[in-house]
Amino acid sequence: MHINIIDINNIPIIIIIFIAGLFIGSILNVLIYKIPRKLPVFKPYSICFNCKQKKSILYSFPILSYVFRKNFCLDCNAKIYPQNILIELLNALLYVLIYISFGFSLKSLAGIILTSVLIVVSFIDLEFLIIPNIIVLPFTIVGLLISLLSNFNSWWISLSFCFGGFVFMFIIHLIYPKGLGMGDVKLTLMLGAFLVRDIVFALFSGFVLGALAGLILIILKKKKLKQFIPFGPFLATGGFISFFIGDFIIKWYLKF
Repeated sequence: MHINIIDINNIPIIIIIFIAGLFIGSILNVLIYKIPRKLPVFKPYSICFNCKQKKSILYSFPILSYVFRKNFCLDCNAKIYPQNILIELLNALLYVLIYISFGFSLKSLAGIILTSVLIVVSFIDLEFLIIPNIIVLPFTIVGLLISLLSNFNSWWISLSFCFGGFVFMFIIHLIYPKGLGMGDVKLTLMLGAFLVRDIVFALFSGFVLGALAGLILIILKKKKLKQFIPFGPFLATGGFISFFIGDFIIKWYLKF
């Protein structure tokens, strides 16, 4: 990992990457809303998320809509959700973080793709408790292709960790299907395709984060012991953490 932000010449590049992240973040908002509701993505592309009426393209960019004071629907008077702005900003900031950490590289490309996919998966799972196959399965192939390009001479390692993580989670699903859905199993398959060895730390992080969140919600009496908590967002967070420091943690652990 190397840092590029120290060089002032990188600032224009960072600004461009941030703007690109905002633009793609607006697309993610559309996908998060339309995919679980089985709505056409492009017919029409820009709609009000409340009344579903067609809107100008500006309405699909929450931050610009607020800047130009067109952040509410003239048909139903509903305002753009704050979550939409959060997603735009989150995607843009993570893109910048990836560039700062890895520069222009194949790993940065993998990180940018993985980041956006995990954002979509997490917000859909939080609201609908599903992880759509139409997202995770195609991007499993994309992740494998990038991993194979990165480690072409050790192609079997990429496949081994990808399907190894899948098998591990599938066994847990068979033992406790109410606690771990097949969507989480398929998400692990996709994470393994992108992360390869780092899937180990991703799973560990995901389980720890999920357990801590569940414990906190139970203590606060927001959830009961037997209530279901979506695991996808925690697995996604673990995957993102592992993307940055998973290799370092595994190497440190193996020293012992």
